[in-house]
Amino acid sequence: MIDTVFVTGGSSTLGQHVLRNLVSRVRVMAVVHQRRVEIPDAEFERLHGGLEETVRNPAALQRVQVVLHMAALTHSDNASEYFRVNTDLTKQLLCACLPSQHFAYVSTICAHPDAGAYGRSKWLAEEAIRDSGLNYTIIRPAEIYGSSNSEGIDAVIALARKVRVLPDFRHGGSIKFAPISVQEAAQFISEATIRRHPAGQTYTLCAERSCAATEMAQALRSSVRPLFVVPVPVGMLRAAKALGLPLPFKRDQIDRLVLPKTYNNALARRDYDFHPRSFLDYLAQGA
Repeated sequence: MIDTVFVTGGSSTLGQHVLRNLVSRVRVMAVVHQRRVEIPDAEFERLHGGLEETVRNPAALQRVQVVLHMAALTHSDNASEYFRVNTDLTKQLLCACLPSQHFAYVSTICAHPDAGAYGRSKWLAEEAIRDSGLNYTIIRPAEIYGSSNSEGIDAVIALARKVRVLPDFRHGGSIKFAPISVQEAAQFISEATIRRHPAGQTYTLCAERSCAATEMAQALRSSVRPLFVVPVPVGMLRAAKALGLPLPFKRDQIDRLVLPKTYNNALARRDYDFHPRSFLDYLAQGA
């Protein structure tokens, strides 16, 4: 039986949703770094600092049964920082764990050696986890919508609602997405952290089916009219970035965008009855 879960990355938007799910079921010790956490202190034990402090002083970490590692660097122009934070500090965290502990890791559907510095740093972290000898669960969320950060797919939808233009990113055809809500991702992460069975699994969290910009536009037109779908070749984005033109994303985010992804949540559905809401329904309802 789990008594306590040690959480890193608890102050992120997704992390705070996960914490709210966990605190009603288990004792939580969470590393809080940078952002304010909108959860009463009485509901969990707050540890100030970052991953560096955690691996330097692992006493608190070693008092728990499960480690849920969500902390990561996601947007940077410095590739070496991705590897320092996402790969090297994850390896140090693994070394600080006890053999009896279970290690749950929130990765990304973009974890791949060809997905730019971010994707490769997360892929290398996954490899380290698999080689660690610890019981583990790896969770790979796809695009997440419904957060308060207005980034990623949320930023694209916000743009469509504001200026009535929906970009159709094209790379050998329209790029497709299979987003899930932040609440659904948090619920799955919490459940997999607590139940952690079977161990040694890698779960993809994504919608039941992927959709392109034209399908998203059709759903959005129930509340946004007129709405124009504008083709945006990825090659043009790369050229603009190379010229130093101001773009609202980092270079490696283009690599993530074009990475061929396997949208298949069958394992999550089998083990945890994961049935996410339709993203197109979400758009059509004007949420």
